[in-house]
Order: sequence, then structure tokens, then C-alpha cells
Amino acid sequence: MIQTLICIDRDGTLIRDEKPHLFLGRDNDWISKVQVLPGVIEGLKKLKTLPETRTYMITNQPGVAITDFPLLTLERAHEVCSYVIQKLNQMGAEISGYFLCPHASLEYVSSNPGIHFDPKFIQDCTCFKPGLGMVFDALSAEKIRPDNTRIYVIGDRATDVATALNIDGAGILIPFENEPGEIEKTRKLDGQNNIFIVRDMVEAAELIISKEIP
Repeated sequence: MIQTLICIDRDGTLIRDEKPHLFLGRDNDWISKVQVLPGVIEGLKKLKTLPETRTYMITNQPGVAITDFPLLTLERAHEVCSYVIQKLNQMGAEISGYFLCPHASLEYVSSNPGIHFDPKFIQDCTCFKPGLGMVFDALSAEKIRPDNTRIYVIGDRATDVATALNIDGAGILIPFENEPGEIEKTRKLDGQNNIFIVRDMVEAAELIISKEIP
């Protein structure tokens, strides 16, 4: 019986992102731009040692909604995610799968003036983090419930941490150089007892292991 679920953000957490964002898949040479971040494989290998645990990648991909990126279709976004999972697992990780949100929230649209969006992908959905849709997708995939599962969400933004808090889980922030200000945002969230800030995936894994195997 799975007792622990770990959900990990993609861009800026598992693989490198840029500022402005890479929006992987918007170009045909996107594979060459996939760079696994330092410490990720070592950390994921450590997580493999935990019994009754599953790990999933969950990622907001609003680039799908941007009409300025005609190559970044929903199909391409899934292709990118599948490739990232395959690459990580070939390097020794053990990620069971992924879920992505292709929507652009109203707030995201308003904060990105000058970018053109496809109206059918603009919505305040339940899957755009810190919404819980993708976490529930992972729970459903494992046929488990949140009330008897310990849930961790790891990411480079306060919204990843907030996702964990919204389901009474633990949020782990790994600050990324291209997303300044996330530490301050995270420290302003309610529920600081369930919030942890670490340097990299190795520290994140060691923290989870220390809690799961006292």
C-alpha cells in the first residue's frame, strides 16, 4: 500500500529553466535544451530507497496557451514531459509518471501583457498550481486517498509550496537562481511548520527520508 506521495515540479526544479522561460517545445531543437540540474539524480536515487512511496512530476505549462508558440501544442508538451521522465529514469531516477496543466490562469494572462493567448486555454482551472488537480491525478493513479497518504510537493516557487499546504502536505522549496524572490514569498505563507527551504534535491530527499524513516 502506497503511503507516501512525492510530487515534483519540472522547470527550475528537475531541469534547467531560463529567464525568460525556455517554454520547452516551442522550437524543434528543444531536446538539446533539456539539462538536468545538479543534485537531481542523486536526490531521486535516494528517494528510491523509501518503501511504499511513489514520485510524480507535476508541471504548469501555460506555454501551450500562448499562440506566439505555434509548435508548442498540447501534444508537444506531452512529448517533452515524456522525454524528461524517460531521461531521468535512464539516469537512475524512478519517477512513475507526470501530469501537466496546459492552461493559463487569468492572473497569468494579466501579468504577461503583449503575449497572445488562445482563449480556449485561458481559465482558472483546478490543475494550475497551487490548485490540486495534478496532485489528485497522482493520487488517483495510485488509487490512494489524501487522508491516509503523506504528501510532499517539491518546487522552485512559492506556488509549489502552497500546493502542498492546500492538501495538508509538506512543501519543500528549492530556490532557483532564475526565480528570485520565491524565498520571501514562501516565508509569507501560512503553515510554516510544514514548509522547508533546502539547497538542492539531495537535501530535499534527505529531509523526506528523515521524516519517513526516523
